[in-house]
Amino acid sequence: MKPVVAAFDFDGTLGEGVSGLRFFHQLVGTPRYAWFWVRHLPSLFLYGRRWRHEESLDRINRHIFTGRPATEVAAAAEHFWRHTLPRHLVPAGMARLHAHLQRGDRCVIVSRGYEVYLQPWARSLGIADVIATRLETGPDGRLTGAMPEPSCDGVHKPVRLQRLLGPREGYELHAYGDGPGDFALLAAADCAFVRVGRAFHPWRPAS
Repeated sequence: MKPVVAAFDFDGTLGEGVSGLRFFHQLVGTPRYAWFWVRHLPSLFLYGRRWRHEESLDRINRHIFTGRPATEVAAAAEHFWRHTLPRHLVPAGMARLHAHLQRGDRCVIVSRGYEVYLQPWARSLGIADVIATRLETGPDGRLTGAMPEPSCDGVHKPVRLQRLLGPREGYELHAYGDGPGDFALLAAADCAFVRVGRAFHPWRPAS
């Protein structure tokens, strides 16, 4: 029998809402966070209407992270995953995750959330593999505001998962998600489940 790999999206699957926005809020504080949305929401909405997710995320990253010491962001991420993430976990998603862990399956977090807080959170559960959005650190130890590769979303999810695990025929893939950003990952799985409300249901691609 092939080994089982369980791949979990985070936002909307294991955690409620968008974890990155909560992290931004904690990092910069309410006044600056609110001002950012007042200033940039019209252009970000325009990008969204054109399905230009990467441009929107690039603009947010450059505003929030550029010039911040990596040590400062790491310390904020430590507080975030220890004290904020646990308050927003999805019971049904975490139940699925723990069931796979108890069976000894290899679990992987595959998320457009940020590696800086998802990686230590996953390790606290005994999960070594996290594929998430990374932030670039310059030679001066400060974040550049750029991403060294595209955010971990959409078609990038199964590509990066295969890069980690090797040939697809070597394992049985169970995948969990909640929306369009996960459909490419779900389509690559042997068993795929999508969160609808409080429960997970088998996923089938739209005909």
